[in-house]
Amino acid sequence: MLTTPEPEAVLNALETADRPLQRFDIVMEVFWAAGYDRATYRTVYDLKGGSVQCSTLIDRMRADGHLILLSSTQWKRILGTFNTTRVHKQRGHYWYATRDQHTRWTQPDRDRDNRITTIAARLEAAALPPLHVRNTTWTDEGSLVHDTDPDAQHTALELCTPDDDRVAEVTCNYSPTDTDNPISALAGAKASAELLAHAPADIAYLLNLLHTEGRK
Repeated sequence: MLTTPEPEAVLNALETADRPLQRFDIVMEVFWAAGYDRATYRTVYDLKGGSVQCSTLIDRMRADGHLILLSSTQWKRILGTFNTTRVHKQRGHYWYATRDQHTRWTQPDRDRDNRITTIAARLEAAALPPLHVRNTTWTDEGSLVHDTDPDAQHTALELCTPDDDRVAEVTCNYSPTDTDNPISALAGAKASAELLAHAPADIAYLLNLLHTEGRK
């Protein structure tokens, strides 16, 4: 029978449960895994001295960084939700997981934060001023016309700064030899240009929303 639990037994109990557990429930999982009868040893109070040794081990493992102890609110923030079924009606809202579990469960948050940081740095490095779209349309002969003119064949949608410096350009050739649907082609090009023109301000707005939500 189990008298002195080993750290590996505690780690295995949590990995097998695949969710955070409270202290006394970890103790029972360790002893049940060691062969203790579930019907006879239903709670820590049936284990006598063994539960004290296991609890001491849990404290030591937490101090050494092998176990992570967080409140149920913090775990729900990480996991979205988790099974809070307990053997004991133990007071308190703190639950344990292994260090490896915590790393795995928080990896998506770290990936998200890293990507947001990269996007913010890219936006700051570009330092783009407000942009507008400048439309230039011409015929096959090179005559400038409105993009609704029947002879219009080519449109350049330039993304420009307030000083009319060109930053980028979306072009559209919509003669019958280039597309079956000139109206749709031009509409798509205009939508793309507007998307790009407003992207810096839109991204900055969304990043600010994320920052605000993160402080709540």
